[in-house]
Amino acid sequence: MSVIPGRPKGDSDARARLVTAALSLFTRRSFQTVSTREVAREAGVDAALIRYYFGSKAGLFEHMVRETLAPVLARFRALSAEQTPEDLTGLMLSYYRAMAPNPGLPRLIIRVLQEGEGSEPYRILLSVFTEVIDLSRQWFGRALMTRDSLREGVNPDLARLSLVSLMVFPLIAPPALMRQFGLQLDPQSLELLVEHNVEVLTQGIFNTDPRSRV
Repeated sequence: MSVIPGRPKGDSDARARLVTAALSLFTRRSFQTVSTREVAREAGVDAALIRYYFGSKAGLFEHMVRETLAPVLARFRALSAEQTPEDLTGLMLSYYRAMAPNPGLPRLIIRVLQEGEGSEPYRILLSVFTEVIDLSRQWFGRALMTRDSLREGVNPDLARLSLVSLMVFPLIAPPALMRQFGLQLDPQSLELLVEHNVEVLTQGIFNTDPRSRV
């Protein structure tokens, strides 16, 4: 069996373990305070493997974010390429299934993007989310072109913001607050939430019959 030149000795699943360890540490602490030695110790592998697989701590951080969000990006790309991109339920489910098992990641993303420009994590996350936003714009734009979906007078950009807000807020809100609304981040509850979100976006929640108004 040939060995890749310069590769340190390590387990075959070392790369995956490093990504998992990075996700655990970076979602609990700031990028600056997490060292590569800590990540390697958490993963139970040689620290030299971080440089081998990812080049640097920043490279590991970027791979961790991109690989965790890969199902969401793949779903966006697939929906954007469809002739009739109408699967709003599938889009939301893809997002929740990728994010819910890693509840610290959405909060990490918000925290880093609020820290301001200039840092390496900010650059990485901005790059990833620029792609997400571009893909969501493509999907939303094609959905509007293929279906006369929006009511007259509705601003498309604000409609897209409403869609993103409904998807994102439950995963970045404090858990105690979500419990007040009776929502746990388990698969059954998230599927119920998706159904509700789609109903809100497509039908609304208030009775528009003038006779029902107080």
